[in-house]
Amino acid sequence: MKIFRLRSVKLVLIGFIIVNLVFFYYTWNSFLWRRISRALTGEVTDTKPKSEAARGPKLSPKDKARNANKHIRKSITIVFYGHYNFEQDLRPSIESILDVVPNMPILVLQEGAAEYAYPPVSFERNLTSGEEQTVHFMSLAFDVRRTRDQLNPLAAVHTKYALLMPDSVRLSSKNLLQKILREMNTKSGKAPAQRVTVAPDEQVRRLLLIPFAGNSKAYSSCAKLNLDLPNWTMELEARNDTTHCDLFLQKHAILIDVATLGAMPEPFGLPFPEMLYVQAKIANLTTSVFPQSFLEGRKLFASFHTKQRRLELRRRQFREMYKKLQIKRLVRRTHRLGGKAAAREGNWQPHSPVLDAQFSYSNFSLPAVTDIDLFGCERTTKSCIGTVYNSRPFYYYLGKHTPPCCLDKLKTTFNHVLEEFENVGIRYWLDNYALKSAIETNQLSPDAYDIDISFNVQDLERSNAMKKSQSKPHVDNEGFYWIKATDGHYFRVQFSKVNQVGVNLLPYEISGNEVRASGFFGWKATTFASDYLHPMSTVLFLGKSIMCPNNVLEYLEGKNIKVKSDNVAPEEE
Repeated sequence: MKIFRLRSVKLVLIGFIIVNLVFFYYTWNSFLWRRISRALTGEVTDTKPKSEAARGPKLSPKDKARNANKHIRKSITIVFYGHYNFEQDLRPSIESILDVVPNMPILVLQEGAAEYAYPPVSFERNLTSGEEQTVHFMSLAFDVRRTRDQLNPLAAVHTKYALLMPDSVRLSSKNLLQKILREMNTKSGKAPAQRVTVAPDEQVRRLLLIPFAGNSKAYSSCAKLNLDLPNWTMELEARNDTTHCDLFLQKHAILIDVATLGAMPEPFGLPFPEMLYVQAKIANLTTSVFPQSFLEGRKLFASFHTKQRRLELRRRQFREMYKKLQIKRLVRRTHRLGGKAAAREGNWQPHSPVLDAQFSYSNFSLPAVTDIDLFGCERTTKSCIGTVYNSRPFYYYLGKHTPPCCLDKLKTTFNHVLEEFENVGIRYWLDNYALKSAIETNQLSPDAYDIDISFNVQDLERSNAMKKSQSKPHVDNEGFYWIKATDGHYFRVQFSKVNQVGVNLLPYEISGNEVRASGFFGWKATTFASDYLHPMSTVLFLGKSIMCPNNVLEYLEGKNIKVKSDNVAPEEE
Protein backbone atom coordinates (compact mmCIF):
# COMPACT_ATOMS: atom_id res chain seq x y z
CA MET A 1 0.00 0.00 0.00
CA LYS A 2 2.87 2.30 0.87
CA ILE A 3 4.63 1.46 -2.41
CA PHE A 4 1.48 2.32 -4.39
CA ARG A 5 1.24 5.80 -2.79
CA LEU A 6 4.87 6.63 -3.74
CA ARG A 7 4.33 5.64 -7.34
CA SER A 8 1.18 7.79 -7.65
CA VAL A 9 3.02 10.90 -6.35
CA LYS A 10 5.80 10.37 -8.87
CA LEU A 11 3.29 10.05 -11.69
CA VAL A 12 1.54 13.32 -10.69
CA LEU A 13 4.86 15.17 -10.53
CA ILE A 14 5.99 13.84 -13.92
CA GLY A 15 2.67 14.86 -15.45
CA PHE A 16 2.94 18.37 -14.05
CA ILE A 17 6.42 18.79 -15.53
CA ILE A 18 5.26 17.53 -18.94
CA VAL A 19 2.34 20.01 -19.00
CA ASN A 20 4.70 22.93 -18.19
CA LEU A 21 7.09 21.86 -20.92
CA VAL A 22 4.30 21.71 -23.49
CA PHE A 23 3.00 25.18 -22.42
CA PHE A 24 6.49 26.71 -22.63
CA TYR A 25 7.07 25.16 -26.07
CA TYR A 26 3.90 26.55 -27.61
CA THR A 27 4.40 30.02 -26.04
CA TRP A 28 7.96 30.32 -27.27
CA ASN A 29 7.01 28.99 -30.68
CA SER A 30 4.20 31.57 -31.10
CA PHE A 31 6.56 34.51 -30.30
CA LEU A 32 9.21 33.12 -32.61
CA TRP A 33 6.83 32.78 -35.55
CA ARG A 34 5.43 36.29 -34.88
CA ARG A 35 8.94 37.77 -35.14
CA ILE A 36 9.68 35.73 -38.24
CA SER A 37 6.49 36.90 -39.89
CA ARG A 38 7.22 40.57 -39.08
CA ALA A 39 10.67 40.20 -40.53
CA LEU A 40 9.26 38.60 -43.70
CA THR A 41 6.62 41.36 -44.13
CA GLY A 42 9.15 44.20 -43.57
CA GLU A 43 7.75 45.53 -40.28
CA VAL A 44 10.28 47.12 -37.85
CA THR A 45 10.00 46.59 -34.17
CA ASP A 46 10.09 49.89 -32.19
CA THR A 47 11.89 49.03 -29.00
CA LYS A 48 12.66 52.69 -28.09
CA PRO A 49 10.67 54.52 -25.42
CA LYS A 50 7.88 56.79 -26.52
CA SER A 51 9.83 59.87 -25.27
CA GLU A 52 12.75 59.04 -27.58
CA ALA A 53 10.41 58.40 -30.49
CA ALA A 54 8.84 61.80 -30.02
CA ARG A 55 12.21 63.48 -30.43
CA GLY A 56 12.50 62.39 -33.98
CA PRO A 57 15.65 61.13 -35.67
CA LYS A 58 18.99 61.93 -34.03
CA LEU A 59 20.64 65.00 -35.62
CA SER A 60 24.25 65.07 -36.67
CA PRO A 61 26.59 67.72 -35.22
CA LYS A 62 26.52 69.51 -38.58
CA ASP A 63 22.71 69.73 -38.51
CA LYS A 64 22.75 70.96 -34.92
CA ALA A 65 25.19 73.75 -35.82
CA ARG A 66 23.07 74.70 -38.84
CA ASN A 67 19.92 74.95 -36.69
CA ALA A 68 21.74 76.98 -34.02
CA ASN A 69 23.01 79.46 -36.64
CA LYS A 70 19.54 79.78 -38.10
CA HIS A 71 18.05 80.55 -34.67
CA ILE A 72 20.71 83.20 -33.96
CA ARG A 73 20.24 84.86 -37.36
CA LYS A 74 16.47 85.05 -36.89
CA SER A 75 16.82 86.58 -33.42
CA ILE A 76 19.78 88.99 -33.46
CA THR A 77 21.12 91.71 -35.74
CA ILE A 78 24.61 92.94 -34.87
CA VAL A 79 24.83 96.74 -35.11
CA PHE A 80 28.26 98.40 -35.16
CA TYR A 81 28.11 102.02 -34.01
CA GLY A 82 30.34 104.51 -32.23
CA HIS A 83 33.50 103.81 -34.25
CA TYR A 84 35.87 106.34 -35.80
CA ASN A 85 36.86 105.88 -39.42
CA PHE A 86 40.33 107.41 -39.00
CA GLU A 87 41.23 104.34 -36.91
CA GLN A 88 38.99 101.31 -36.94
CA ASP A 89 39.02 97.50 -36.96
CA LEU A 90 35.68 96.83 -38.66
CA ARG A 91 36.79 94.46 -41.42
CA PRO A 92 38.50 91.86 -39.15
CA SER A 93 35.66 92.19 -36.62
CA ILE A 94 32.99 91.45 -39.24
CA GLU A 95 35.03 88.61 -40.71
CA SER A 96 35.38 86.92 -37.33
CA ILE A 97 31.59 87.05 -36.84
CA LEU A 98 30.77 85.68 -40.30
CA ASP A 99 33.32 82.89 -39.91
CA VAL A 100 31.44 81.65 -36.84
CA VAL A 101 27.86 82.44 -37.93
CA PRO A 102 27.61 82.63 -41.73
CA ASN A 103 24.98 85.02 -43.17
CA MET A 104 24.72 86.82 -39.82
CA PRO A 105 22.78 90.09 -40.33
CA ILE A 106 25.20 92.96 -39.62
CA LEU A 107 24.42 96.68 -39.83
CA VAL A 108 27.21 99.28 -39.70
CA LEU A 109 25.90 102.75 -38.80
CA GLN A 110 28.02 105.71 -39.80
CA GLU A 111 27.83 109.31 -38.57
CA GLY A 112 27.44 111.81 -41.39
CA ALA A 113 29.97 114.44 -40.27
CA ALA A 114 33.31 114.43 -42.10
CA GLU A 115 35.33 113.92 -38.90
CA TYR A 116 33.55 110.58 -38.42
CA ALA A 117 32.79 109.40 -41.96
CA TYR A 118 36.15 110.12 -43.59
CA PRO A 119 37.99 108.19 -44.87
CA PRO A 120 35.07 106.01 -46.05
CA VAL A 121 34.88 102.38 -44.96
CA SER A 122 33.65 99.52 -47.14
CA PHE A 123 33.48 95.75 -46.76
CA GLU A 124 33.70 93.01 -49.39
CA ARG A 125 33.77 89.30 -48.70
CA ASN A 126 34.47 86.42 -51.02
CA LEU A 127 31.21 84.54 -50.69
CA THR A 128 31.35 80.77 -50.57
CA SER A 129 28.59 78.34 -51.46
CA GLY A 130 25.45 79.12 -49.45
CA GLU A 131 26.64 82.54 -48.27
CA GLU A 132 24.75 85.78 -48.93
CA GLN A 133 25.57 89.47 -48.63
CA THR A 134 24.22 90.28 -45.16
CA VAL A 135 26.51 93.18 -44.21
CA HIS A 136 24.99 96.61 -44.84
CA PHE A 137 26.38 100.11 -44.29
CA MET A 138 24.07 103.02 -43.52
CA SER A 139 24.79 106.71 -43.04
CA LEU A 140 22.93 108.62 -40.34
CA ALA A 141 23.41 111.92 -42.17
CA PHE A 142 20.28 113.77 -43.21
CA ASP A 143 19.48 113.47 -46.91
CA VAL A 144 16.46 115.25 -48.31
CA ARG A 145 16.28 112.73 -51.15
CA ARG A 146 15.58 109.84 -48.77
CA THR A 147 12.25 108.92 -47.23
CA ARG A 148 11.54 108.79 -43.52
CA ASP A 149 11.90 104.99 -43.42
CA GLN A 150 15.17 105.20 -45.35
CA LEU A 151 16.52 107.63 -42.77
CA ASN A 152 15.44 105.39 -39.88
CA PRO A 153 18.24 102.93 -39.05
CA LEU A 154 15.87 100.62 -37.16
CA ALA A 155 13.89 100.06 -40.36
CA ALA A 156 16.88 98.02 -41.56
CA VAL A 157 16.69 95.70 -38.52
CA HIS A 158 14.28 92.77 -39.02
CA THR A 159 15.02 90.74 -35.88
CA LYS A 160 13.62 90.95 -32.36
CA TYR A 161 16.94 91.94 -30.78
CA ALA A 162 19.82 94.20 -31.73
CA LEU A 163 23.32 93.57 -30.41
CA LEU A 164 24.99 97.00 -30.25
CA MET A 165 28.63 96.14 -30.76
CA PRO A 166 31.69 98.39 -30.35
CA ASP A 167 34.57 98.31 -32.78
CA SER A 168 37.34 95.69 -32.55
CA VAL A 169 35.83 92.37 -31.46
CA ARG A 170 36.75 88.74 -32.14
CA LEU A 171 34.11 85.99 -32.03
CA SER A 172 35.58 82.53 -31.54
CA SER A 173 32.37 80.59 -30.91
CA LYS A 174 28.62 80.96 -31.17
CA ASN A 175 28.17 79.74 -27.59
CA LEU A 176 28.22 83.25 -26.12
CA LEU A 177 25.59 84.45 -28.59
CA GLN A 178 23.39 81.48 -27.68
CA LYS A 179 23.79 82.15 -23.96
CA ILE A 180 22.95 85.85 -24.10
CA LEU A 181 19.96 85.06 -26.32
CA ARG A 182 18.77 82.46 -23.84
CA GLU A 183 19.23 84.95 -21.00
CA MET A 184 17.27 87.61 -22.86
CA ASN A 185 14.44 85.21 -23.72
CA THR A 186 13.77 84.34 -20.08
CA LYS A 187 12.59 86.42 -17.16
CA SER A 188 12.03 85.98 -13.45
CA GLY A 189 8.90 84.09 -12.46
CA LYS A 190 6.72 84.30 -9.37
CA ALA A 191 9.04 82.05 -7.39
CA PRO A 192 12.45 83.53 -6.39
CA ALA A 193 14.53 81.12 -8.50
CA GLN A 194 11.95 80.51 -11.22
CA ARG A 195 12.69 81.53 -14.82
CA VAL A 196 9.93 81.66 -17.43
CA THR A 197 10.16 82.05 -21.18
CA VAL A 198 9.33 85.43 -22.74
CA ALA A 199 6.47 85.36 -25.26
CA PRO A 200 7.56 86.03 -28.86
CA ASP A 201 5.44 89.19 -29.11
CA GLU A 202 6.33 90.48 -25.62
CA GLN A 203 8.55 93.56 -25.42
CA VAL A 204 11.63 93.04 -23.25
CA ARG A 205 12.29 96.21 -21.25
CA ARG A 206 15.86 95.56 -20.20
CA LEU A 207 19.44 95.97 -21.37
CA LEU A 208 21.85 93.06 -21.20
CA LEU A 209 25.44 94.29 -21.02
CA ILE A 210 28.27 92.03 -22.21
CA PRO A 211 31.73 93.27 -21.15
CA PHE A 212 35.01 92.62 -22.95
CA ALA A 213 37.79 90.45 -21.61
CA GLY A 214 40.37 93.23 -21.88
CA ASN A 215 38.63 95.59 -19.46
CA SER A 216 40.76 96.79 -16.56
CA LYS A 217 39.83 95.41 -13.15
CA ALA A 218 41.60 98.30 -11.43
CA TYR A 219 38.77 100.65 -12.41
CA SER A 220 35.09 100.48 -11.57
CA SER A 221 32.90 99.56 -14.54
CA CYS A 222 29.50 100.56 -13.19
CA ALA A 223 28.02 103.85 -12.09
CA LYS A 224 24.68 104.81 -10.58
CA LEU A 225 22.98 107.56 -12.58
CA ASN A 226 20.59 110.11 -11.07
CA LEU A 227 18.90 112.77 -13.18
CA ASP A 228 17.39 115.83 -11.51
CA LEU A 229 16.12 117.63 -14.61
CA PRO A 230 14.15 120.36 -12.76
CA ASN A 231 17.45 121.39 -11.15
CA TRP A 232 19.53 120.88 -14.32
CA THR A 233 21.65 118.25 -12.54
CA MET A 234 23.19 114.88 -13.39
CA GLU A 235 24.81 112.79 -10.64
CA LEU A 236 27.10 109.81 -11.16
CA GLU A 237 28.28 107.54 -8.36
CA ALA A 238 30.83 104.77 -8.88
CA ARG A 239 29.58 101.27 -8.01
CA ASN A 240 31.03 97.76 -7.92
CA ASP A 241 27.57 96.20 -8.02
CA THR A 242 26.97 94.74 -11.48
CA THR A 243 23.37 93.70 -10.78
CA HIS A 244 22.20 97.33 -11.00
CA CYS A 245 24.38 99.22 -13.44
CA ASP A 246 22.82 102.42 -14.78
CA LEU A 247 25.94 103.27 -16.80
CA PHE A 248 28.70 100.87 -17.88
CA LEU A 249 31.95 102.79 -18.29
CA GLN A 250 34.31 100.28 -19.90
CA LYS A 251 34.13 98.54 -23.28
CA HIS A 252 31.02 96.39 -23.73
CA ALA A 253 28.21 95.33 -26.06
CA ILE A 254 24.48 95.84 -25.41
CA LEU A 255 21.70 93.39 -26.27
CA ILE A 256 18.37 95.20 -26.45
CA ASP A 257 14.87 94.64 -27.82
CA VAL A 258 14.44 96.57 -31.08
CA ALA A 259 10.96 97.72 -29.99
CA THR A 260 12.44 99.13 -26.78
CA LEU A 261 15.20 100.82 -28.77
CA GLY A 262 12.68 102.32 -31.18
CA ALA A 263 10.64 103.82 -28.33
CA MET A 264 13.56 106.08 -27.34
CA PRO A 265 13.55 109.64 -28.71
CA GLU A 266 17.12 109.41 -30.03
CA PRO A 267 18.50 105.86 -29.69
CA PHE A 268 21.69 106.57 -31.66
CA GLY A 269 22.55 109.95 -30.19
CA LEU A 270 26.14 110.88 -29.41
CA PRO A 271 28.04 110.27 -27.23
CA PHE A 272 27.25 106.59 -27.56
CA PRO A 273 26.34 104.66 -25.48
CA GLU A 274 26.16 107.30 -22.72
CA MET A 275 23.21 109.03 -24.38
CA LEU A 276 21.46 105.66 -24.66
CA TYR A 277 21.88 105.04 -20.93
CA VAL A 278 20.36 108.43 -20.07
CA GLN A 279 17.28 107.62 -22.15
CA ALA A 280 17.10 104.13 -20.62
CA LYS A 281 17.19 105.65 -17.13
CA ILE A 282 14.36 108.04 -17.95
CA ALA A 283 12.35 105.15 -19.45
CA ASN A 284 12.92 103.04 -16.25
CA LEU A 285 14.61 100.20 -18.14
CA THR A 286 16.51 97.63 -16.09
CA THR A 287 20.12 96.67 -16.81
CA SER A 288 22.17 93.60 -15.96
CA VAL A 289 25.76 92.61 -16.68
CA PHE A 290 26.35 89.18 -18.25
CA PRO A 291 29.05 87.15 -16.42
CA GLN A 292 30.92 86.15 -19.60
CA SER A 293 32.89 88.38 -21.98
CA PHE A 294 33.62 89.01 -25.63
CA LEU A 295 37.20 88.80 -26.88
CA GLU A 296 39.11 91.96 -27.82
CA GLY A 297 40.33 92.66 -31.32
CA ARG A 298 43.19 94.95 -32.29
CA LYS A 299 44.04 97.67 -29.80
CA LEU A 300 42.88 101.03 -31.15
CA PHE A 301 44.08 104.60 -30.53
CA ALA A 302 47.52 103.53 -29.37
CA SER A 303 49.28 106.59 -30.84
CA PHE A 304 49.14 110.01 -29.19
CA HIS A 305 47.72 111.69 -32.31
CA THR A 306 44.71 109.38 -32.75
CA LYS A 307 44.07 109.30 -28.99
CA GLN A 308 43.94 113.11 -28.81
CA ARG A 309 41.78 113.32 -31.92
CA ARG A 310 39.26 110.89 -30.46
CA LEU A 311 39.34 112.67 -27.08
CA GLU A 312 38.57 116.02 -28.68
CA LEU A 313 35.59 114.54 -30.53
CA ARG A 314 34.36 112.96 -27.30
CA ARG A 315 34.60 116.30 -25.50
CA ARG A 316 32.49 117.90 -28.17
CA GLN A 317 29.94 115.07 -27.98
CA PHE A 318 29.55 115.38 -24.20
CA ARG A 319 29.18 119.16 -24.35
CA GLU A 320 26.46 118.77 -26.95
CA MET A 321 24.74 116.10 -24.85
CA TYR A 322 24.71 118.31 -21.74
CA LYS A 323 23.36 121.15 -23.84
CA LYS A 324 20.64 118.96 -25.36
CA LEU A 325 19.64 117.50 -21.99
CA GLN A 326 19.85 120.95 -20.39
CA ILE A 327 22.38 119.76 -17.82
CA LYS A 328 24.17 122.63 -16.06
CA ARG A 329 25.58 120.75 -13.06
CA LEU A 330 27.53 117.49 -13.13
CA VAL A 331 28.26 115.73 -9.82
CA ARG A 332 30.70 112.81 -9.79
CA ARG A 333 31.29 110.69 -6.69
CA THR A 334 34.37 108.51 -7.16
CA HIS A 335 37.25 106.85 -5.30
CA ARG A 336 40.71 108.03 -6.28
CA LEU A 337 44.26 108.16 -5.00
CA GLY A 338 45.10 111.37 -3.16
CA GLY A 339 41.46 112.46 -3.21
CA LYS A 340 39.75 114.60 -0.62
CA ALA A 341 36.24 114.05 0.66
CA ALA A 342 35.25 117.70 0.25
CA ALA A 343 33.42 118.71 -2.92
CA ARG A 344 35.19 121.06 -5.31
CA GLU A 345 32.74 123.50 -6.85
CA GLY A 346 33.45 124.71 -10.34
CA ASN A 347 36.56 122.56 -10.79
CA TRP A 348 36.75 122.84 -14.57
CA GLN A 349 39.27 120.75 -16.46
CA PRO A 350 39.50 120.31 -20.26
CA HIS A 351 38.59 116.62 -19.92
CA SER A 352 35.98 117.01 -17.19
CA PRO A 353 32.89 116.64 -19.42
CA VAL A 354 34.00 113.19 -20.62
CA LEU A 355 33.01 110.05 -18.72
CA ASP A 356 35.76 107.54 -19.53
CA ALA A 357 36.84 104.10 -18.37
CA GLN A 358 39.07 105.61 -15.65
CA PHE A 359 36.09 107.23 -13.93
CA SER A 360 36.88 105.67 -10.55
CA TYR A 361 39.12 103.05 -8.98
CA SER A 362 37.40 99.80 -8.07
CA ASN A 363 39.12 99.83 -4.67
CA PHE A 364 36.49 101.57 -2.55
CA SER A 365 38.80 101.78 0.45
CA LEU A 366 40.41 104.76 -1.32
CA PRO A 367 39.18 108.25 -0.34
CA ALA A 368 35.79 109.26 -1.70
CA VAL A 369 35.95 112.35 -3.91
CA THR A 370 33.03 114.50 -5.03
CA ASP A 371 33.65 116.69 -8.08
CA ILE A 372 31.09 119.31 -9.08
CA ASP A 373 31.31 120.90 -12.52
CA LEU A 374 29.10 123.75 -13.67
CA PHE A 375 28.46 124.37 -17.35
CA GLY A 376 27.57 127.83 -18.59
CA CYS A 377 27.17 131.24 -16.95
CA GLU A 378 30.84 132.26 -17.18
CA ARG A 379 32.19 135.82 -17.29
CA THR A 380 32.49 135.67 -21.06
CA THR A 381 29.07 134.09 -21.70
CA LYS A 382 25.55 135.40 -21.33
CA SER A 383 23.43 134.50 -18.36
CA CYS A 384 21.32 131.36 -18.65
CA ILE A 385 18.39 133.24 -17.10
CA GLY A 386 17.74 135.48 -20.10
CA THR A 387 15.14 138.23 -20.20
CA VAL A 388 12.53 138.05 -17.42
CA TYR A 389 8.90 139.01 -18.11
CA ASN A 390 6.34 139.41 -15.30
CA SER A 391 8.90 138.13 -12.76
CA ARG A 392 8.91 134.69 -14.45
CA PRO A 393 11.95 133.50 -16.44
CA PHE A 394 11.52 131.19 -19.42
CA TYR A 395 12.46 128.05 -17.48
CA TYR A 396 9.52 128.62 -15.13
CA TYR A 397 7.23 127.47 -17.94
CA LEU A 398 9.41 124.37 -18.43
CA GLY A 399 8.90 123.26 -14.84
CA LYS A 400 12.52 124.02 -13.90
CA HIS A 401 14.28 126.05 -11.25
CA THR A 402 17.06 128.60 -11.77
CA PRO A 403 20.13 126.92 -13.34
CA PRO A 404 22.71 126.03 -10.66
CA CYS A 405 25.50 127.81 -12.56
CA CYS A 406 23.50 131.06 -12.33
CA LEU A 407 22.78 130.52 -8.64
CA ASP A 408 26.50 129.99 -8.06
CA LYS A 409 27.42 133.25 -9.83
CA LEU A 410 24.62 135.08 -8.02
CA LYS A 411 26.03 133.95 -4.65
CA THR A 412 29.52 134.99 -5.75
CA THR A 413 28.29 138.46 -6.73
CA PHE A 414 26.35 138.83 -3.47
CA ASN A 415 29.40 137.93 -1.37
CA HIS A 416 31.49 140.43 -3.34
CA VAL A 417 28.99 143.26 -2.73
CA LEU A 418 28.66 142.31 0.94
CA GLU A 419 32.43 142.45 1.38
CA GLU A 420 32.55 145.90 -0.30
CA PHE A 421 29.76 147.32 1.90
CA GLU A 422 31.18 146.00 5.14
CA ASN A 423 34.70 147.20 4.30
CA VAL A 424 33.61 150.81 3.66
CA GLY A 425 30.92 150.90 6.36
CA ILE A 426 27.72 151.22 4.32
CA ARG A 427 24.54 150.65 6.32
CA TYR A 428 22.56 147.97 4.42
CA TRP A 429 19.91 145.32 4.96
CA LEU A 430 18.76 142.23 3.05
CA ASP A 431 15.42 142.93 1.45
CA ASN A 432 12.36 141.53 -0.33
CA TYR A 433 12.32 137.90 -1.55
CA ALA A 434 15.96 137.26 -0.63
CA LEU A 435 15.07 138.17 2.96
CA LYS A 436 12.01 135.92 2.82
CA SER A 437 14.19 133.01 1.64
CA ALA A 438 16.73 133.69 4.38
CA ILE A 439 14.04 133.45 7.04
CA GLU A 440 12.52 130.26 5.60
CA THR A 441 15.62 128.24 4.71
CA ASN A 442 18.75 130.34 5.43
CA GLN A 443 19.56 129.67 1.77
CA LEU A 444 18.92 131.23 -1.59
CA SER A 445 15.63 130.20 -3.15
CA PRO A 446 16.04 127.67 -6.00
CA ASP A 447 13.93 130.03 -8.15
CA ALA A 448 15.92 133.20 -7.37
CA TYR A 449 17.39 135.15 -10.28
CA ASP A 450 18.54 138.26 -8.36
CA ILE A 451 19.11 139.53 -4.80
CA ASP A 452 17.92 142.83 -3.37
CA ILE A 453 20.11 144.76 -0.91
CA SER A 454 18.78 148.05 0.37
CA PHE A 455 21.16 150.67 1.79
CA ASN A 456 21.21 154.16 3.29
CA VAL A 457 21.67 156.63 0.42
CA GLN A 458 23.70 158.91 2.71
CA ASP A 459 26.48 156.26 2.67
CA LEU A 460 26.70 156.11 -1.14
CA GLU A 461 29.87 158.23 -1.31
CA ARG A 462 31.73 155.75 0.86
CA SER A 463 31.92 153.23 -2.02
CA ASN A 464 34.27 154.19 -4.85
CA ALA A 465 32.64 151.62 -7.13
CA MET A 466 29.16 153.11 -6.66
CA LYS A 467 30.50 156.66 -7.02
CA LYS A 468 32.15 155.82 -10.33
CA SER A 469 29.09 153.96 -11.61
CA GLN A 470 26.87 157.04 -11.18
CA SER A 471 28.30 158.63 -14.33
CA LYS A 472 29.21 155.51 -16.33
CA PRO A 473 29.49 151.74 -15.83
CA HIS A 474 32.47 150.63 -13.81
CA VAL A 475 34.39 147.33 -13.82
CA ASP A 476 36.23 146.68 -10.55
CA ASN A 477 39.49 144.83 -10.08
CA GLU A 478 37.78 141.44 -9.82
CA GLY A 479 35.73 141.87 -13.01
CA PHE A 480 32.35 142.71 -11.48
CA TYR A 481 30.29 145.23 -13.43
CA TRP A 482 28.76 148.16 -11.47
CA ILE A 483 26.03 150.04 -13.30
CA LYS A 484 23.29 152.56 -12.55
CA ALA A 485 19.93 151.26 -13.76
CA THR A 486 18.22 153.14 -16.60
CA ASP A 487 14.72 152.57 -15.19
CA GLY A 488 15.39 154.26 -11.85
CA HIS A 489 18.08 155.66 -9.58
CA TYR A 490 19.17 152.35 -8.16
CA PHE A 491 22.37 150.41 -8.77
CA ARG A 492 23.10 146.93 -9.99
CA VAL A 493 26.24 144.81 -9.67
CA GLN A 494 26.55 142.13 -12.37
CA PHE A 495 28.88 139.16 -12.50
CA SER A 496 30.36 140.72 -15.66
CA LYS A 497 29.38 143.04 -18.45
CA VAL A 498 28.22 140.13 -20.60
CA ASN A 499 26.81 137.97 -17.81
CA GLN A 500 23.95 139.97 -16.29
CA VAL A 501 23.37 137.80 -13.21
CA GLY A 502 23.55 140.29 -10.38
CA VAL A 503 22.50 142.04 -7.19
CA ASN A 504 20.19 145.06 -7.03
CA LEU A 505 21.30 147.91 -4.73
CA LEU A 506 18.24 149.91 -3.62
CA PRO A 507 18.96 153.34 -2.07
CA TYR A 508 16.65 154.51 0.74
CA GLU A 509 16.51 157.89 2.44
CA ILE A 510 15.74 158.10 6.15
CA SER A 511 13.62 161.19 6.83
CA GLY A 512 12.38 161.50 10.41
CA ASN A 513 10.20 158.52 11.24
CA GLU A 514 9.91 157.33 7.62
CA VAL A 515 12.17 155.52 5.20
CA ARG A 516 11.50 156.39 1.57
CA ALA A 517 12.86 155.09 -1.74
CA SER A 518 15.46 157.51 -3.16
CA GLY A 519 14.76 157.85 -6.87
CA PHE A 520 13.48 154.37 -7.83
CA PHE A 521 9.92 153.19 -8.31
CA GLY A 522 7.77 150.07 -8.37
CA TRP A 523 6.54 147.64 -5.76
CA LYS A 524 9.98 147.51 -4.12
CA ALA A 525 9.84 151.30 -3.37
CA THR A 526 7.64 150.91 -0.30
CA THR A 527 7.71 153.56 2.42
CA PHE A 528 7.98 152.13 5.93
CA ALA A 529 8.64 153.30 9.47
CA SER A 530 12.23 153.91 10.52
CA ASP A 531 11.56 151.88 13.69
CA TYR A 532 12.26 148.74 11.64
CA LEU A 533 15.88 149.87 11.26
CA HIS A 534 16.46 150.94 14.88
CA PRO A 535 17.83 148.66 16.07
CA MET A 536 18.95 146.41 13.18
CA SER A 537 18.71 142.63 13.36
CA THR A 538 20.60 139.79 11.71
CA VAL A 539 19.57 136.66 9.87
CA LEU A 540 21.64 133.67 8.81
CA PHE A 541 21.94 133.64 5.02
CA LEU A 542 24.36 131.59 2.90
CA GLY A 543 26.39 130.74 5.98
CA LYS A 544 26.79 134.35 7.15
CA SER A 545 24.99 136.70 9.53
CA ILE A 546 23.40 139.35 7.33
CA MET A 547 21.85 142.63 8.46
CA CYS A 548 18.05 142.88 8.24
CA PRO A 549 15.18 144.96 9.73
CA ASN A 550 13.78 144.06 13.12
CA ASN A 551 10.29 142.58 13.42
CA VAL A 552 11.00 141.19 9.99
CA LEU A 553 7.75 139.23 9.53
CA GLU A 554 5.69 142.38 9.98
CA TYR A 555 8.12 144.30 7.77
CA LEU A 556 7.70 141.85 4.88
CA GLU A 557 3.95 141.68 5.35
CA GLY A 558 3.86 145.44 4.72
CA LYS A 559 5.38 144.67 1.30
CA ASN A 560 2.79 141.93 0.64
CA ILE A 561 5.43 139.21 1.04
CA LYS A 562 4.19 136.30 3.11
CA VAL A 563 6.70 134.08 4.90
CA LYS A 564 5.81 130.39 4.91
CA SER A 565 7.73 129.52 8.05
CA ASP A 566 9.13 131.39 11.02
CA ASN A 567 11.56 128.68 12.11
CA VAL A 568 14.47 131.10 11.87
CA ALA A 569 13.87 134.29 13.82
CA PRO A 570 16.11 137.34 13.34
CA GLU A 571 18.22 138.33 16.30
CA GLU A 572 18.48 141.92 17.48
CA GLU A 573 21.91 143.42 17.70
